[in-house]
Amino acid sequence: MKKLLITLLATASISSFAVGVTPQIESQIRTMLPNTKITAINYSTYAGLYEVLAGDNAFYVGLNNESEVIVGHILNIKTMQDETQVNIELANAKRFDYKSMDLSKTLKVGKGKKHMVVFIDPDCPYCQQLEAYLNTKLDKITVHYVFIPLPMHPNAAAHTRQILCSSNPAGAVFDLMVNHKDLPDGSEACQANADKTIKANEDLARANGINSTPYAVTDTNKVIGGFNQAAFDKFIEGK
Repeated sequence: MKKLLITLLATASISSFAVGVTPQIESQIRTMLPNTKITAINYSTYAGLYEVLAGDNAFYVGLNNESEVIVGHILNIKTMQDETQVNIELANAKRFDYKSMDLSKTLKVGKGKKHMVVFIDPDCPYCQQLEAYLNTKLDKITVHYVFIPLPMHPNAAAHTRQILCSSNPAGAVFDLMVNHKDLPDGSEACQANADKTIKANEDLARANGINSTPYAVTDTNKVIGGFNQAAFDKFIEGK
């Protein structure tokens, strides 16, 4: 499918999205995009297009043109509100249920009242930046780390096992990811248990459609993709 990579600028006359998607229209759009994991479909008053959300991605389709999609966000130029982002956050809030997540195989760090699940790869540069940041907030937040070593980082699984087999895994996260210290591998038995934890973590990520890092889900079901410090500050500090 050909994609037109543009950003849509919405004027004040373009209202917020309304619910106007019939089962027939939804079926047609899903048929048009068979390989897309669609999380929401909304009717857009912009040129009669339909907004299709797929996780943190958004694009717009017309029912009379099945060969092209418009990729981008709608920005209201009078309010300067990213209306697409608002819809993505609303859809993600429905998509994730923090309280139903099985956190038994996560690594718990911090003692704060606010909680979040963070999907990380120890060799991911943005994850390392996020770890350095979160380490300064552990009096205010409790982090549940979910390790999902990505294929692009060949040493990530070994590094995850080293963290999990440490006598102090919470400290090992910072030592390895921020201080870049070499850690011992641990016993064969510990490494085998660590592999089971990694498998459980990967299953949790897969069940929630998460395949990139860092990716955070707060106890209020807010989703923060990447290392967006402003978003983390807003959640942790209330800024």
